[in-house]
Amino acid sequence: MYRVFREYIVCFYLVLGAYGTVRSQEMDSARTVVVFEGLDERYRPKQEVKNLEEIEPVCQEIITKLRIDGYWLASIDSVDHTSNLAKVYCYQGRKFDVIDISIYNEYELFNKLPHFPGNKLDRVRSPFEIEAEIEKILHYLEANGYPFAEIIMDSSKMEVDTLRAYLHLDFGTKITYDSLELNPPSLINPIFLSRYLGLDYDKIYDEQDLTGVQDKIRHLPFLTLEKMTTSFQLKKAKISLDLAHKKVNHFDGILGLVPDQDGEGVEVTGELDLSIKNLFKSGKRIEVKWNRLDPGSQQLHANYLHPILFGSPLDFYFAIDQIRQDTVYSNRSIQLAFDYRPIKNVEMRVSYENLLGNELDDQKEISGDFDIDYYGLTVVWYRLDQLFNPKRGFKIKWDADIGRKSIQGSGGTIPESTQYRLRSTLESYFRISSRSVLYLASKNGAIFNDYLYLNDLFRLGGLKSIRGFNELEFFASKYAVLNLEWRYYLDVQSYLLAFYDQSFLSYKILNGSFDDRPAGVGIGMQFATAQGNFKILYGLGRRNGESFSFATSKIHFGYTAIF
Repeated sequence: MYRVFREYIVCFYLVLGAYGTVRSQEMDSARTVVVFEGLDERYRPKQEVKNLEEIEPVCQEIITKLRIDGYWLASIDSVDHTSNLAKVYCYQGRKFDVIDISIYNEYELFNKLPHFPGNKLDRVRSPFEIEAEIEKILHYLEANGYPFAEIIMDSSKMEVDTLRAYLHLDFGTKITYDSLELNPPSLINPIFLSRYLGLDYDKIYDEQDLTGVQDKIRHLPFLTLEKMTTSFQLKKAKISLDLAHKKVNHFDGILGLVPDQDGEGVEVTGELDLSIKNLFKSGKRIEVKWNRLDPGSQQLHANYLHPILFGSPLDFYFAIDQIRQDTVYSNRSIQLAFDYRPIKNVEMRVSYENLLGNELDDQKEISGDFDIDYYGLTVVWYRLDQLFNPKRGFKIKWDADIGRKSIQGSGGTIPESTQYRLRSTLESYFRISSRSVLYLASKNGAIFNDYLYLNDLFRLGGLKSIRGFNELEFFASKYAVLNLEWRYYLDVQSYLLAFYDQSFLSYKILNGSFDDRPAGVGIGMQFATAQGNFKILYGLGRRNGESFSFATSKIHFGYTAIF
């Protein structure tokens, strides 16, 4: 509550006689010659003041320069206006080499507060230094339960070349948080939300907690903050939030039956994508993605996010992945992680992952049996106009993992080794016009180890990486993918698009190598409705030895039901 600080800085100057105001009779705005009396030549305006409206800002500039040079009692006494001549009578006063400012509190409460900031008020040399020192004290008090703290001028006296001023610090009432009031109350558990926002009941009031409320709610995709109000009663701060629900849970799925390989039965194929983002109204998230587009291969990904674990600022994340590639290999991955937001617009994750690779019936002997324990760090930095469906800004993500790899069944011929996995993503959004947005992304990754197998590698291709190709068609130990997309918005979330994807892929494994530069080009559209989103893309792919061909074109489409 810096308004208190600003008021009492002005009060401080008034008591010192340093902030005289410019007063004059009713005067017209015609050209007037303005002269300044009582000032040394170096403090007079360098340019002629020709208009009465210019007098007050020029006077404030003069007084500021005088105080910086040690004339702390300087003031503007009066303005005398006759005909086309205005005389400004100034009091320059004496120069003080030292200004000694002391701050006290009759209860000496600041000596009992932890880490109470030290100040240099006894050694300030300009009004700006006074402002900075007092701002530091009041900012600390606002963060420690005293939002109504005031610093008031008590008295002053002159001693030779020293001006001494005494300030009184009034802490005001100590404030703690009352229970959080939500409107409507049924959208989310108020206990969870108060912990998530750092507004726990009976916690010491901190002004910074309130400034961060809007940003924290932005990171809850299922809520929108309409209005926030604060009231103070009986040493309690009551925070009221008006919230609105957003539909972000989604479900999408399709199932099919095909004959199995021996022709004696049927096998289930299809896709399933389920995401619930406010489980039990406590911000918990669960996601399940499964697909089996042909009988020989399938993928499963499931994750669970538990926010503010045990009331701490950490979110707990658990994920399991299973992928089977025909009769070549089967991989299983389990990941545990903790997420943390140290500052606004920055997210961090510390993770542990166990990746278990299993060779099945690999006739080419390019897959292997191995076990890797990865320890990773992820950092995300972004500046977006909105977190979901942004139209301006950027997002950068870095992933670094280091793991210990042991290869099974090698008979000791391949020793344990260290494996590195690095990834980075840069996404930029440029608003070209009110309806047009240019999306540009660079996605890169590399795995380093002397003993790599096919099932060690990254999987790319399809809707989220290189369009115009089948999902996860490519393998790579090193990749660079550039995505260029132009979007023309029909409404807030519906748009037409044209895209071009260019990639550089390679790998070198124990029994093989690969190098390619596949590219994709196409058009598409996304339509948003109250019940869900529909997206369809038509893409052509090109790779080494093959050019763009309509015969090999791909259609990517999907419908996501939102609830």
